[in-house]
Amino acid sequence: MDHLKLIALKDFPLVKPLDNLSTLIIESIKLNKIDIEDGDVIIIAQKVVSKAENRYKNINDAIPTDEAIKLGQDLKRNPGFMQIILDESSKILSTDKNVILVEHKLGFININAGLDKSNIDQKENNVLLLPKDPSKSANKLQEDIAKDTQKSISVIITDSMTRPYRSGVTNFALASSNIQSLIDLKGEKDIYGNILKSTEIAIADELSAAAGILMGQGNDAKPVIIVKGFDRDKYSKNDAFDLIVNEEDDLYR
Repeated sequence: MDHLKLIALKDFPLVKPLDNLSTLIIESIKLNKIDIEDGDVIIIAQKVVSKAENRYKNINDAIPTDEAIKLGQDLKRNPGFMQIILDESSKILSTDKNVILVEHKLGFININAGLDKSNIDQKENNVLLLPKDPSKSANKLQEDIAKDTQKSISVIITDSMTRPYRSGVTNFALASSNIQSLIDLKGEKDIYGNILKSTEIAIADELSAAAGILMGQGNDAKPVIIVKGFDRDKYSKNDAFDLIVNEEDDLYR
C-alpha cells in the first residue's frame, strides 16, 4: 500500500430521527457517482448515526438529582444538563478548570459524556448522545451497504476527542466493522532487521483522523468519507470499540 484516496460525499442530506442511514449513504454514493470496490472503507461521523437513531435528549425533561443540582451550582451549569451527563457516565473523573471529564458508560474517557449541542437544531433545548451500541450500529451499516453494493466494504464510526497533553481535537474510531482496527506488529522486523516487541498500530483511529480533515468540525456538512486503497488483509479484523483500555492498564490514569 503506497497511497490512499479519500472522497467526501457531497450534498449529504440532513439526517432526521429514524431515517434509514444506510439508504441515505447508498443513495448519496450513487448521486456522487462513486464506484464502490472491494476493500473500500466508509467512515461515518457519529453525529449522523446518533441523529438517525434518535439519540436526542431534551434538557428541560431531565429531572435533576441532588448530585446534579450541586454540580450545576458548583460549575454554573444547567442542572438538567448535568443530570444527562451523570446518566451517560460511569463516574465523574474531574471537574477541574470547569471542564467535566467523565468515564462514559461505554468506557470512553470524554468531556461532558459526549453530549453535543453543535450542528443540531436548537429550537428545543436538546443535546445529542453517543449511539447506544456503536458496534451494533457499525455492523448494521456495514451489512446493509455491503449487501446493496455486493462488495466487501468496511465501516468506521468516528467521533472527535481531546488528548492528554495536546491542544485541539482529532477524530478517532468509536467502533468499526470488517476492518483491521488494531494491527499488532510484535514479532515483525523493522528496516534494520530488529524484532519489534511492543508495537501496535491503531489503524481505525489513523483512518478516522485522516477522514476528519474532510469532515471538518463546523458547517462543512461532509459526514461520510470513502477511503480507497486501504489494504491490510494479512492481519486479522477487529472492532475499534475494543481499543478501549481498562483503567488499570491506562498510562494516563
